Amino acid sequence: MDMRNFIFNEKPLWKTDMVEKLNRFPIAMSQQGEWMSGTDFHYHPGVEIHITHDGEGVMVIGRQVLLQFPRSVLVFRGMVPHQMLSKSSYKREVISIHFDDDSTALLPSLHRLVDFSWIPQHSCLNVSLNPKQFQHLEEMCKALRHELRTGEVGWERMALGNMLLITAFLQRSLDEPKEQALSAPSSGKKSDLVQQCSNYVCRNLGEDLTLKTVSKRFAVSGEYLTRSFTREMGISFYQYVLLQRVAEGKRLLREASDVSIEGIAYMIGFPSPSHFNRHFKKWTEETPSSYRQKVHGT
Repeated sequence: MDMRNFIFNEKPLWKTDMVEKLNRFPIAMSQQGEWMSGTDFHYHPGVEIHITHDGEGVMVIGRQVLLQFPRSVLVFRGMVPHQMLSKSSYKREVISIHFDDDSTALLPSLHRLVDFSWIPQHSCLNVSLNPKQFQHLEEMCKALRHELRTGEVGWERMALGNMLLITAFLQRSLDEPKEQALSAPSSGKKSDLVQQCSNYVCRNLGEDLTLKTVSKRFAVSGEYLTRSFTREMGISFYQYVLLQRVAEGKRLLREASDVSIEGIAYMIGFPSPSHFNRHFKKWTEETPSSYRQKVHGT
């Protein structure tokens, strides 16, 4: 079985509601203080700034799996399919930005200042802000939210100005030394070791993928391998393997209706159906059987 397309392997949903919002005005924000338990695998136009305020979860963006916690900020292109998984409810804020030819008619002069060339095309930027930085970001978000909500005279220009402040602030944070910005990874690029190991994991989910076995295969110590994964992916090697198995299990539950849950568990490397059930529920908040019933309507 080819595991290279290893994300959740669901067909991502096109976010029609987000498109409609961005067609009305090229900057949109989520509701303030909204608690969520996760999102569908989806994509949309423009750029997304994902800010975690409270709780923890795992964000899957393209080929990256990133652990999120309070004061984590992700910046990526919305066309890269993405999904948030959480063990419990988390509070986030999302800023979506999309400028096209129609947007220039709304904001013909300031529009030229918008520059997203620093955001990678197929991965994301991940920064963990210190408390002072995060407070500053919250103040800028509050100002942007006010303009979008009230629609006072000149709100379009004010909203654009606030958005430019936020994106410039995040770009600068990513360029600061790690001991100041605590960013990881700042470039969105992975080392050859992490890239090769992640590809190997996703092609061999049913095999022995213990840290000892994989580190030996790539001729590095287990400590070095998991340290590299944690630094570059925001998640340990063990957690990475576990999440990819849950991800593939979710796909098989939806697409392989003739295969039993027990069979799927063994196919993707879990030692027993109970292990599969426990870890699947931990990250999706539902059991494999309830997910399959929901998908197939049985």
